[in-house]
Order: sequence, then C-alpha cells, then structure tokens
Amino acid sequence: MQVDGEEDRPARAEAEALLRAGRLFEARCTAQDALDADGPDAGLYAVLGRSHAAEDADDEDDLAERAYRRGLAAFPDDLDLLAAYAELCLNSDPFDRPTRHGHGPELAERLRELAPGSPQALRVEQAASLRSGLIGRTGPQPPSASRAQRHDAREALTAAAAAGVTPREAAHSAREQADGRPSDLRLAVRAETLAALARPGLAPLRLLARAPLAGLAAVSVAVGAAVVAVPAFQLPWWISFAGPVLCLPHRILALLLRAARRRAATTAPPTGAEEPDPTAYPLLQPVPGISRRERTVSLTAALVVIAAVTTAGVWSDARYRSYPHYTASPPAVFRGAQLLPDTPAGTSLSNAMTAERDMGDTEPFTYIYGTPGRARPEAMVFGAIGDFHDTSPDAVGFFEQGLRSITSTAGTAWNADPGDDGGWLRCVAYTPVLDSGARQVACSWADKGSVGTVIVNEEGLDHESAAGLTRALRHAILHSGPVV
Repeated sequence: MQVDGEEDRPARAEAEALLRAGRLFEARCTAQDALDADGPDAGLYAVLGRSHAAEDADDEDDLAERAYRRGLAAFPDDLDLLAAYAELCLNSDPFDRPTRHGHGPELAERLRELAPGSPQALRVEQAASLRSGLIGRTGPQPPSASRAQRHDAREALTAAAAAGVTPREAAHSAREQADGRPSDLRLAVRAETLAALARPGLAPLRLLARAPLAGLAAVSVAVGAAVVAVPAFQLPWWISFAGPVLCLPHRILALLLRAARRRAATTAPPTGAEEPDPTAYPLLQPVPGISRRERTVSLTAALVVIAAVTTAGVWSDARYRSYPHYTASPPAVFRGAQLLPDTPAGTSLSNAMTAERDMGDTEPFTYIYGTPGRARPEAMVFGAIGDFHDTSPDAVGFFEQGLRSITSTAGTAWNADPGDDGGWLRCVAYTPVLDSGARQVACSWADKGSVGTVIVNEEGLDHESAAGLTRALRHAILHSGPVV
C-alpha cells in the first residue's frame, strides 16, 4: 500500500512519461505491469485510467472508470485520482451515462473539501465550467470546451502573427505557461493546440483557425457553386463530391483540435504542486459569447448551402423530367421507296405494338416503305413519341428480346452509334419465321422523347449500313420542337 511521503516508483515515472508522450498503450502496459508486480499505487492507477480515457471510446471510458474506482478503493483521498475520475464523469454524456455523470459533482465537492483551491480542485472546476456547465441553470451558459479552445488558439495565432513570432515559437511559449500553471486546463489545451498547429505543412489549417468566419463563408460559397454547377452545366455527377472535399480542411482541423483536447486531458497537476494564487486565476481572458457577426455569418453560410442543394435538386429533377418534344412526319419517299398508306403489314404492326407495349399518353406511329404491288416492303418503322424521360438503355433491347422469346432465328446483335439525335441504338439480325430464305435487320432506338424500330429487308447489309439507315430514317421522320 502506498503511504504519504513514499518515494515515487520508477515505473510510475516511466508510465507518466509515456502518457505525456501520447504512447497510451505503452503507458497502460507499464502501469498495469507495475501494479501486478508491486501492488497498489495511486499514481499508477491514475495513469492507467487517464490512458484509457484518452482513447476517446465508450469501452475505454468504462475501463478508465474501473481503474479509478480500484485506485480510490485503496486511496480514497488521493487528489489526482479524485480529479481524474471527476473529469471523466463531468465529460460523460448525461443521457447515455447518467449514473457516471452524476458522480462528477460529488467528486468535485469531495475535492473542494479535501483541498480547496488546490490545482486539482481548480482544474476540475474549470473542466466543469468549460465542458458541461450547470445543467438546468438559468442565465448565460459557459462556453464549450471546443469554443474556448478555438478562441484561445485564434487569439494566440493572431498575436504571434502581429508580433512576427513563428508558430513554433508561439507553441513553445504556450507550453512554458501551461507547465508553470498545471491546474489551468485552458492553458494545457492551448499549448497542445498550438503545438499541433505548428507542425510543418499545416499553414492552411493555421489560417483557418485564425479566420474561421472567412473560411466558413468561403467554403459555403464553394460548396454551393460545386453543387449547382452539376445540373447547370450538365457535368458528371461525381463533380458534386467536390463539396465534401472542400469541407475536408474544416473536418481535419476539428479532428486536430479534438485530439489536442484529449491529450491535454491526459496530463494531471503534478503531486506536490504549489497552489496558485486565486487572485491571478485564470490567466486567460474570459471567452466572449457568440457575437451577432458570428451568428449572421453562420446562418448565411447554412442558408447558402441549403439554397444551393435545393436549387440543384429542383434543377436536376426538372432536367430529368424534361424531354424533347417531337412531331412525327414521315417523308413521302425514302431511298426511292414510297410511303405506303393503309397496308396490312402496317395495320398488323400498329395493333401488335399497341398490345405489347403500354404507350400511356404517348403517340404511336407506324410507317411502311416499299413499291406498290410488291408483297414485301423494303422498310418498316414503328414506335412512339412523347414523354419517355425515365427510359433507360435497356429500352432498345425490347425487339431483340421479343424475337428471342418467340423464335430462335435471332442472330447477331450489336450496339451502334445513335448519331446526332442522341439516345441509344441497338440492332439485331434475324430470319423471319414465315420466310426462312430472307435475312432482315432490325434496329431500335430510344431517347427521352421517342422510341422506335426500323426493319430493313435488304440483303448484305453490314452493321454500320444498317445503323446508318436507321439513323437517317429516324431523323427524317422525327422533327424536334421545344424541350418540355
């Protein structure tokens, strides 16, 4: 059992050094091994608990609480253990861990009874003010830990830039102040924050920390522009990911600041530290409340992003639902073949298309080209015009699928260039069931305003020729109007 005045164990000093260096796993292993080998030690229990709590995970917080409870069972009046456990409880979620959170004020009161004005008691009081405040209190609420941290970092970086001091020098000065007053959690957090921001290559994050409102305004405008540009200029959909990418610096800064707060929480006032002069507490100026300018910029930035997303959504939906408005008007002659009205083949095609496909509000068409008196037409075209805004590339395969479902005479099928009219085009060569000696090619097109199929009765057509005939006949029949 540890008693007052006992010399620090070497293992405790080693574990504390590992904890301060951020080597949490090694600190835990060293502390646990020493406890297993030499028995209870308040300092080792404190290191064990703080190294678990610094991992910032629910299961690690449970392990930290277990370590603190074991330590306090052996050393119920140890100030470091009481302070560490109080910070853990005060920082816990009152809804997720109500019992643990309720222990915080009890432990803080116990510290005030044992050592009023001690570094540990003052640090716990400050943690309660910065992090959790007083639940249910009336009047102005104390600033959050994150707001206090950002304010202190901004003030320090701005002052350093005005004085021509490098970020590394500012971090070194902040560390000296924190070491000279270990009971002040804000000083510890500021020192860790400036040390993290002083690393090479983090100049953009330092600028963001110094001018958060300007950064917020800039990123909101950039995100809004990226989101709106996709439907406005018909850019690829993945361009919209530029929005989240532009937010990455803010997210990285938030993670860096959170890690700095976590590291500051792992340090504890050294045992035997002199009590600070209450008249000089705190050294840092109070954190101001949220200003009207901050509220205005934040609200405006949020409205810009919301308006951009809404506009992009409405615009994208309008573009998705829009379709080219066609008028079907066939030429009287196509490649020397005449337009044949009221033919049996045309009537059969029209009836079959109406029966097989739900045309809805669309307007179907059927045209036959050939030589009067001949039983076999040279070309047949059938389809519909109207609202096909939700059509897909699969639509051009309906004729081929019908052939393969009723006969095995379907041969080679291929995708072809739809030409300037856009959409999709697919062709299939096949042998008619009732005319085994003939070879026909059917090419089907589809776009947001029309679907159709051209059947050509011509021997020796290669792939490109068949697709070219379809493109030409499609273009000759369909006449574009306004997009609606």
